[in-house]
Amino acid sequence: MLSKIDLQISNLENELGLQTAKYESCEGNEELHNIYQSWTNTDTTLFVGDNLVYLKELATHSPEIVDMCYIDPPYNTGSKFLYNDKRKSESAGTFGTHSSWMNFMLPRLVSAREMLKKTGVICISIDDYEHAYLKILMDRVFGEENFIGNIVVCRSKNGKGSKKNLATNHEYLLIYAKSKQAVLRGQVDETEYNKQDEHGEYRVDGLFRKKGEASLRTDRPNMFYPIYFDPINGKVSIEPIEGWKIKYPIDSKGTERRWLWGQNTARERSWQLYASKNGVIYVKNYAGNKEVEKRTKIRTLWNSTDFYTEKGTNEIKEIFGSKIFDTPKPLEYIKKIIDVCSENNAVILDFFAGSGTTAQAVADLNKIDGGTRKCILMESDCKIPLNHLAKKSGFERIADITEERLRLIQNKEPSYNFKIFS
Repeated sequence: MLSKIDLQISNLENELGLQTAKYESCEGNEELHNIYQSWTNTDTTLFVGDNLVYLKELATHSPEIVDMCYIDPPYNTGSKFLYNDKRKSESAGTFGTHSSWMNFMLPRLVSAREMLKKTGVICISIDDYEHAYLKILMDRVFGEENFIGNIVVCRSKNGKGSKKNLATNHEYLLIYAKSKQAVLRGQVDETEYNKQDEHGEYRVDGLFRKKGEASLRTDRPNMFYPIYFDPINGKVSIEPIEGWKIKYPIDSKGTERRWLWGQNTARERSWQLYASKNGVIYVKNYAGNKEVEKRTKIRTLWNSTDFYTEKGTNEIKEIFGSKIFDTPKPLEYIKKIIDVCSENNAVILDFFAGSGTTAQAVADLNKIDGGTRKCILMESDCKIPLNHLAKKSGFERIADITEERLRLIQNKEPSYNFKIFS
């Protein structure tokens, strides 16, 4: 009898017209169950071997434990990396040569979804080659309604020169929620608040007069009313005050428009309005409680030089002495993903752990903000090719690189603890 997860996988494979794999019942055992519970007592837990086996077992016996999942899966570009990057099918079928890669990813995504809490999110790095096919999988596994967004990340100033007509500068970060209960933490507000009143520091944040669609007086007649303002101190009132000037929501072309709020709301929140000397009414954006970090919406274009591939490569060389891992993600990039997408007590899952950058990012963030994040990693025990630099540097398996990164973290932070299961 198929498990619930295997049944989901099988049904999706049939619906998508992908090759149907043979699945055996996933019963597990008490010893494995105890092992899978061990992540609660350690900073990082690394599972070495086939990530699908571990994902299905955890999803079956310890579901809904993960707050955020980040993965950097094989991009399937056919590159000569230390892991398999050549999963291509015959060109026949709906998805052509991409079917094998989709078959590889589908069961892992289904299992990962089961491991996420209802408030959880998953973030996936991908480039143009499989982006469209990953989006199809994610829409089916997580649901179109749970698509949060697609971030474009600049990974190179001059671009990769492998294509004939284009030098690609970017790749993507695809973000999905487990359900509508998920809320991203947001990025740190770096705005300069250059004004202050009795309510705190603020900045002028936009016109109080409505612009664009549904902005006319005829659209919302009850939002067309006079506002009184003092041109000297910028204060605003809904009630007339002697000596103050009057302003209606009429634009520079004489078109009658409307305010953002109704008259009663504006009366209650007039302290949030500011008038220029010329009578332009703005909404104040306050810095908020200084003891509570203010967060804003995540922008969808990331172009920091800290996110360049070259940065990640240099970090690997500095840590391990040579470029033992291909196209690693920079530490600051992973730190930002975790920081903006999850709280500081989150459980983070990365089942393509690679060089262990996610573990390093979690450890660094905990040190910076006093967080209690925990990290669950998975990496293959496949042998490293004989001609690869990692092999020449003494590493036998891909997971050996991940393990070494954890030891190096512990060397710098003796209180850092990790467990490895294989």
